[in-house]
Amino acid sequence: MFGKSVVLLERHSVVGGLNSFYSQKGIKFDVGLHALTNYPSEKSGKSSPLLKLCRQLRIPIDSLKLHPQSHSRITFGTESLLFDNDFDFFLSQVEEKFPAEKDRFLSLLSQMEEFPAYSVDAKELSTREILREAIREPLLGEMLLCPTCYYGSARPNDIDFPTFVMLFDAIFRQGLSRPERGIRAILDPITRKLRELGVKRKMKCQVEAIVNNGSKASELKLGNGERLSADFVISTCGAVETQSLLKPTGSPEPPTEGRFSIMESIFVYEGQPGDLGWDETTLFFNDSETFHFDEPKGALDVRSGVICLPENYGPDVHAQGARSKLRITHPANFGHWAGLPQKDYEKEKASWEERVLANGLRYLSKEESQLEDFHAKIILRDTFTPRTIKKYTDHRNGALYGSPVKRRDGSTHLENLFLAGTDQGYVGIVGAMLGGIAIANNRILRPG
Repeated sequence: MFGKSVVLLERHSVVGGLNSFYSQKGIKFDVGLHALTNYPSEKSGKSSPLLKLCRQLRIPIDSLKLHPQSHSRITFGTESLLFDNDFDFFLSQVEEKFPAEKDRFLSLLSQMEEFPAYSVDAKELSTREILREAIREPLLGEMLLCPTCYYGSARPNDIDFPTFVMLFDAIFRQGLSRPERGIRAILDPITRKLRELGVKRKMKCQVEAIVNNGSKASELKLGNGERLSADFVISTCGAVETQSLLKPTGSPEPPTEGRFSIMESIFVYEGQPGDLGWDETTLFFNDSETFHFDEPKGALDVRSGVICLPENYGPDVHAQGARSKLRITHPANFGHWAGLPQKDYEKEKASWEERVLANGLRYLSKEESQLEDFHAKIILRDTFTPRTIKKYTDHRNGALYGSPVKRRDGSTHLENLFLAGTDQGYVGIVGAMLGGIAIANNRILRPG
């Protein structure tokens, strides 16, 4: 938009990275998008991060055709908290379920408002420790951790406080929505603008090396043997992955590898969620009062997870009798799935699909007979594992949220190489895109 010559290098055949899409038997699937956070409401007004993003990219917000959530639920054992896009409703839920914590919770909110979460100098404190000090009822703290960790934490059983504050604002204060066309509603207008602005896109084009002289990146060596030189390089493939591309290698502080990955099973079924009495858009669950969020020792950890019902966004988005999707996500072990021979891999995926479905339906329905009834409605199922994430993104360990140590200013030890995306520390679709815009603005268009 500002006269710079830009080349976009993408190792996959489609755009989007961890928030891409694919089709199977004529049915379209979003890979990462459960919900779009930062729903722009009358309360958020022009300060909404999503509105800011659309203004920066010159994409009309109305073109996304956002449908707000009905409501979502956090369930730990027998206790639940509901939330929707009205923050006052969530405050009333906390007061109703944890009346003794009202004043301390309001004090925590004030602490979060005063914390410079969006600053590049924000300290990466432990949220779990802060919640233990701020709230006396441990269960409330554990329940607050669950959605924020699942939507952006690279730390085992914790989340850094700046990210927690950003995600708390994005999920609870502003709320969730979903574009009518899913992630393509965002990717399509961006790719159109790339064409209009003359950006060169090289698809299925893997970067094999970032050649440097110790202080600057001098050229990129591509998988097809081509070499490109550039004044600036912005890498969104991750801090660890970027480091591995440097030739010669060497960094004063090698990045820490992330370990958290997931398995997600998607079930396409006939009918609507409402036909089955399911009215939430998203359900975050944990089977006890202590939140479990770590790389499991075995294949999968079904003690906690996320259930997404995409058809429950907006009023009557789909006609009655249409097909719907049920998406269930759990922490998974990359080493286990990566080490399986192909035949065993497919067999184990199918086995875990059944266990995941049976476990998930326990949180959606009180009737044990519903598992058999739901089976009869399923017309298609698909599952991706940490091995899938590694295959299509090349993220080390299939890490969903990259390194647990973020670089908020996007800097590396090379003066013209910058990080954007998850390892910059601004998570979620909206956060990662705004972070990339900040790198372009502050590091290239007006450096210093």
